[in-house]
Amino acid sequence: MKKLPIVAILTAILLGVGTTKVSASVKAKNKTSIETSVNHASNETPLVFSHRGSPYNEPEHSFAGYNQAIKDGSQYIEQDVWLSKDGKLYVSHDDNLKRTTNKNIKISTSNSNKLAKVKLANGEKLHQLGDVFKKYNKNVHYIIEAKKGAGDNTDTEKALAKVLNQYKMNNNIIMQDSSIPGIKEFHGKKSQKKIPILWLLDSVTERQYTEEIDNAPRYITFISINQDQWTKKLIKKAHHNGFKTNAWTIDTYNDNYNALKIYKFDSLFTNNTKETNKLINKWE
Repeated sequence: MKKLPIVAILTAILLGVGTTKVSASVKAKNKTSIETSVNHASNETPLVFSHRGSPYNEPEHSFAGYNQAIKDGSQYIEQDVWLSKDGKLYVSHDDNLKRTTNKNIKISTSNSNKLAKVKLANGEKLHQLGDVFKKYNKNVHYIIEAKKGAGDNTDTEKALAKVLNQYKMNNNIIMQDSSIPGIKEFHGKKSQKKIPILWLLDSVTERQYTEEIDNAPRYITFISINQDQWTKKLIKKAHHNGFKTNAWTIDTYNDNYNALKIYKFDSLFTNNTKETNKLINKWE
């Protein structure tokens, strides 16, 4: 048996889970329906999305991290999904797994038999999206990003639609994407027609963002921009065009203060679910 790095062993001991097991999943408290929570998302009651789980305390996209986020009050845990060479959706922010697993392996060019051997730092396997659904079922909501390289086709969105149908999860997710062709492909599916969509924008100037917001399909629900690039003019433009606002990624107290008190976003991605929820309750 190949030895685990000492960091992984110590992490597993601290978690009390061993190297191949994690504690049982937990259930989101006071969970409302997607429709209700999205409709009520506002600057007074912003939606909080747990960015990659609990990345300050646990490996990104691990069950341990998702469990912690839910215990900290999350109703929405995030998944970034990449399509493997043999058509499986794996949960990882990066295509190349070097940063998170120390394995110089790309999901997009690897088959599932190879990816099944990859471990996260706490000994958990690299999870497929189906693994996440099987573990948490409808006990929590999901916000899922279809990841792919620049210029790629819409295969990731097509695969995501199939997995959602397979696990009957169409009423339990928000879909996020940076690709308008991908968004159109996904939204065009009958079973996914009512799923809220978050569009991730990545431009440079306020003028460019304004043009994108003006040209965005009106069935999109959230306009998402890096918190440092939002302006009050852009927020006004988004709301005028019927969109809710989203900011990423909230790290510090100052980030929370700006997001919740200055710009007053309708939703946000946070790396610290507990702190963000605490401040929302404090400043209500």
